[in-house]
Amino acid sequence: MFKLKFAIGFAILVLLQVSVSLYLLQGNLIPLTMEDADISLQRAASLVEKSHRIDEYSLKEKARFVASRNNLRRAMVKEYDGDVESKRFQEVHKRLDTEHIRFTEFMAPENEGRRNLDLDLMNRRPMSHDIFMALDDTGRLAAALGSGRSEFMGDEIASRFPIVLGVMEGDQTEIDLWNWSWDTGGDRDLYAVAISPMRDLETNEPIGVVVLGNRVTDGVAERSRSLITDGLASDGSDPERSEREEVLAPEVTYFRGDRIYSSTLRSRQVDQLNEQLYEKHQILEHDQPETILDVTIDGQDYRAVVRYFPGQFDTDNPAGVILMTNRGQAMLPFQSARSRILLASGGLLVGGLVLFLYLFFAFLQPLGRLEDGIQEILSGDKDYVFETDKDHDIADNLAHHLNLLSAFLQGKPMPDDEHSLGGWETFEDEEETSSPASVAGVPMDIGGTSNQDDDGDSSEEDTDASDAKESKIKTSDEDLAAEEST
Repeated sequence: MFKLKFAIGFAILVLLQVSVSLYLLQGNLIPLTMEDADISLQRAASLVEKSHRIDEYSLKEKARFVASRNNLRRAMVKEYDGDVESKRFQEVHKRLDTEHIRFTEFMAPENEGRRNLDLDLMNRRPMSHDIFMALDDTGRLAAALGSGRSEFMGDEIASRFPIVLGVMEGDQTEIDLWNWSWDTGGDRDLYAVAISPMRDLETNEPIGVVVLGNRVTDGVAERSRSLITDGLASDGSDPERSEREEVLAPEVTYFRGDRIYSSTLRSRQVDQLNEQLYEKHQILEHDQPETILDVTIDGQDYRAVVRYFPGQFDTDNPAGVILMTNRGQAMLPFQSARSRILLASGGLLVGGLVLFLYLFFAFLQPLGRLEDGIQEILSGDKDYVFETDKDHDIADNLAHHLNLLSAFLQGKPMPDDEHSLGGWETFEDEEETSSPASVAGVPMDIGGTSNQDDDGDSSEEDTDASDAKESKIKTSDEDLAAEEST
């Protein structure tokens, strides 16, 4: 029963320790870690937003540079004979192509191998732009780079994008987002454009605008993601760490209105995200420019932050960026720690019980030999001697006193009895004892050691009583002799 109680107590102690460890892990560490993960996600969104803003400033700087070229401005106001629009298209196209060549064939090669972060606004990539065109003072297309663009000559661009006329009037380069397609019947993609006004060299009157634009593709999202992973990337010497860095890097998605235009996710995953954002969470109905929410893609939980770009939140067709991190992957260290705690606790419980049983039985073994000895005496072996064990204090003491008890019960003289017949002088060496009447053992080492030392008066009374008894016996013998003589 004692063993069972001890085992149950030990198991309860281990389970209590496990419970406390899991409580600290589940109740404190995991919530704090998730809170830190949200903060990290928000900081990553801020980093992507700032990078996006720098790209916009770079685009504005390039558009301003092209709009300031004198040859282009002269071509815009030059008097043409015959088919004015066609000849102007050819002349302006030539000037635009010159600036495009400047960007792609002269400036870009000089910056190969350098990070965008280290480049000024004019030299930041991309150096080739998807929209490269000039509009006249009425907002109609004067010229544009690209194959087959001449068929759009004279299109009233300003009617679709009124900001063009506003830029000419305000004389400031502006950034805007256009849903644009050169194919009138095709799906319109999202472009980030910079619109810069052109002024007449002599009158300083508005003569048109230059429009440079970059399409928001999946490559844009990949570049944004790489901007984040650059801060996490290792040297590749640890494949497991590199793989985990790649997994933990947030997925980047750009959206405008109710449509996703660029993402690092696969097409099937984009469809799932689109459904959850606009149907489940209804992000366009939120009253804050930033929202943190949970989404599930391919059965995996993600933590997502939705952030609108500056100036876009209050528009009818707002644009922004979404960053998502795999919550399940972020929780792997805690799941591993939980498993290890349970495994270690189970090992501790089993190992502790095994060790306890081993020590317990090792402790009981000498006592078991004493029990066997008692059974020997009860079975008739009155001369049985209990073995002593110097490595077991309790068993050693019990053996000594059981030997004394056995001798006392058999009426054998005690080692402190003055009328002892002897044999105690060899108690400590069993092999040297030859008298069958002697008792093998050791002198008593606890309690009283002598009946003579217990009480002096009692010893004297015992002596007097003995003398009186001898005197009485002697007198009786004398009386008996006298009676026989008579």
